[in-house]
Amino acid sequence: MDWAVYLYLLYSVCAVTAVQGNCPAKCHCEEMKHSKLNQIQCQGENITDFPSPIPVNTTYIYIAYTKIPSLKPGDFDSCAQTLKNVNISYSGITEILDGTFNNTHGLVVLSIRGSKLKGLPGQLFKNLRDLERLLLDRNNITGISRETFRGLIQLKFLDLAQNALRIIPEHSFDDLENLEELYLSQNCLKVLPVGIFSDLTALTKLSLSENCLQTLSVGVFEHMPLQELWLCDNQLSSLEDNVFQNLSQLHLLVLSRNRINSVSVHAFRGLSALTELSLHTNELQTLQEGTFSRLTLLANISLQLNNLEYLPGKLFHGLPALRRLDLHNNSLPNLPQELLNSLDRADEVLLYHNPWHCDKDIGPLKDWCRINSHKVSFQCPYSVIACNLPIFITETVEDVIEDKIKDMVLIILALACTSIITIIVGIIFFCRSREEKASNLPAQDSENDVHME
Repeated sequence: MDWAVYLYLLYSVCAVTAVQGNCPAKCHCEEMKHSKLNQIQCQGENITDFPSPIPVNTTYIYIAYTKIPSLKPGDFDSCAQTLKNVNISYSGITEILDGTFNNTHGLVVLSIRGSKLKGLPGQLFKNLRDLERLLLDRNNITGISRETFRGLIQLKFLDLAQNALRIIPEHSFDDLENLEELYLSQNCLKVLPVGIFSDLTALTKLSLSENCLQTLSVGVFEHMPLQELWLCDNQLSSLEDNVFQNLSQLHLLVLSRNRINSVSVHAFRGLSALTELSLHTNELQTLQEGTFSRLTLLANISLQLNNLEYLPGKLFHGLPALRRLDLHNNSLPNLPQELLNSLDRADEVLLYHNPWHCDKDIGPLKDWCRINSHKVSFQCPYSVIACNLPIFITETVEDVIEDKIKDMVLIILALACTSIITIIVGIIFFCRSREEKASNLPAQDSENDVHME
């Protein structure tokens, strides 16, 4: 063996041994020269205190499934100058004392997830000016202050999902000018203050799903280059004019599984870059003509699982990019010809599970389905568009033809006439039988008189 290689291997073994020698009990330490990553991993419920001492030059700390109750000043001091990444998950932490991260100036990623945190000291993160990712999801945090995120000028990713937040104070995000993604889903938020996100001038993704939001005020969303906005699973009942007007770069808007029964005609004004809109599983009965006007890039509209009974003919006019429209599971009896004409460029139109009335007004839909059968049956075994009324028509809308409808009408008329004639004949026979019985009564009386004499 070459002496250089031998010496290198010997040095590596000695280095690892030295690292393990300084490693806290019940932990595993590893030094990786090529990646300059010195990491420590501590796992298990038998760990009840913060591991100590943390080896000098440690860059990555991973602690999981322990019973460490709190984090305190001094826990990270031995490696404060080199520490870049801290991941503490599902470890039962209930408290982080003020000053815990005062000396970890170079920290880039901080993740404290799945624990029992209820609150955060006001200026806990003030010295973490290089921090780019902060994950605090799956805790029990009930509130934050205006000072909580003060100083995090490089932060790009903030996850506060699955906590117990009820309100976000104004100016809470003032210093987060580089924030790109913000997750506030699965909390208890009822109101969003106007301007709460106004300083997030780099934000591209915002999730507010699974909260208790009942209204959205004009001005809540402004001055942000948002590309995705998630508002599903809230308690919204209406959308007012211009509520999204400043989101000119938004591509995806998700409003599904709310209680929306009213959408103002200009609710989506300003969403010139919108490509996908989800409004499914709400309480809509109709939409106004012009609701989707000027959304020239809109390609996917989800309106299934509502109570839609009528759609105006020009509802989808001016949508040259429309490729997919989902209207299944509504209460539509028919669709006007003008609306169907605007779906010529669509690749997929889902119409099943509607109470289609196969009467004289079904003609436009019947013709459109015959010509565009490849669109309505695209990859869906349940997409057969069946007649709901009249009850004697059991075929699909495509199979219904005008002659059959006329024949059915004639049959109904014939049956009705037959019933009427039968009733009239019955009445005549009944009346005649009564007359015959009445005429026989005097003769019977005279015979009885003779017999008695």
